[in-house]
Amino acid sequence: MTHIDDKVIELARTALSFEYGEEQFYRHAAEMTQNPSGKAMFLRLANEESGHMVDMHTLFSAIIGKNEWQRLAAEEAANAHPSKVIAEMEAAVAHRGMIAVADDTQALRMAMELERRIIHLLKDMSEHTQDPETIELIGKMILEECSQYDALQAQLDSVLNVGLWLDTPEFRMDGKF
Repeated sequence: MTHIDDKVIELARTALSFEYGEEQFYRHAAEMTQNPSGKAMFLRLANEESGHMVDMHTLFSAIIGKNEWQRLAAEEAANAHPSKVIAEMEAAVAHRGMIAVADDTQALRMAMELERRIIHLLKDMSEHTQDPETIELIGKMILEECSQYDALQAQLDSVLNVGLWLDTPEFRMDGKF
């Protein structure tokens, strides 16, 4: 197996650990938050994960072969410990110094960190294929993950009452409008 093959296998294992842990992670985040709307959002994200797994199976079957993917998926399913992903996300939040914030914002930050990691993983994966259909699937998956990240960011902005940056000036310092 070449170095690139080893890298692809490692990316596949990482993707599997995220996908098998992501649903449980969102359920954990729903438990962390006190807001009923926040709970509902995290539970909706948890329920959407089954569709992501179908795309993941299609992607990695095309890149590393169906048999190798099925072997890795079975291995990871047997060893899936959602608490591992949850522990990694909590450690990442703690490392960034966000551990002292309220549970609602911590849950949102952890979810954003998970989405960010998945986006980077998919971008890394795109460098290991030349197949146009596979590249298109990766692009679709990245857009879905970015959409989830953006929704989480909007929720965090709302919870923190920080609002949005304006893309055009509302006034000029010289007094001219």
